Amino acid sequence: MTDEVQTRKSWFVLHVKPRTEKKVMLYLARYGCFRYLPLVLKVTKVQRRKVRRSVPVFPGYVFSRMSPEERIEMLRTNLIVSTIYVTRPREMIHQLRQVEHAAKHAPPDMRRTQLFKQGDFVRVTAGPLRGTEGYVRREGSSAKICLNVEILGAAVELSVSPEDLEKVE
Repeated sequence: MTDEVQTRKSWFVLHVKPRTEKKVMLYLARYGCFRYLPLVLKVTKVQRRKVRRSVPVFPGYVFSRMSPEERIEMLRTNLIVSTIYVTRPREMIHQLRQVEHAAKHAPPDMRRTQLFKQGDFVRVTAGPLRGTEGYVRREGSSAKICLNVEILGAAVELSVSPEDLEKVE
């Protein structure tokens, strides 16, 4: 029976109500669903003190693999705005792994940006982001690499040295 339930599980992107991503993660854990919320460390100043917080890279979205019954239970929490069925999960997982790797080694200027289509597809060849692939965008003498998450129509963008990039055929 458990094998049958396991095979019926599908990937979904959960579009959640504002600022409820971590609460949705707790519900998903309670139901035993696989869940993923990419976070990045953000440092802000509050009353002359530096405050460090982990904030979602993609505010309003949580990634999960669940059965239809678990999806119905999550919809009953009234925290989900909509669910997006993932038709190409391997591609999405690869893209999310790229974002996770970048977030771990993120320079302070990493930020969410619009989906980036034009430009060359490149791979970072040196430094902590070595092996990361994305689209390049030049701004003067520096370069920014965009790591796409196509199912959301968004990407994250961070600075890299142009010397550390190679074009991927």
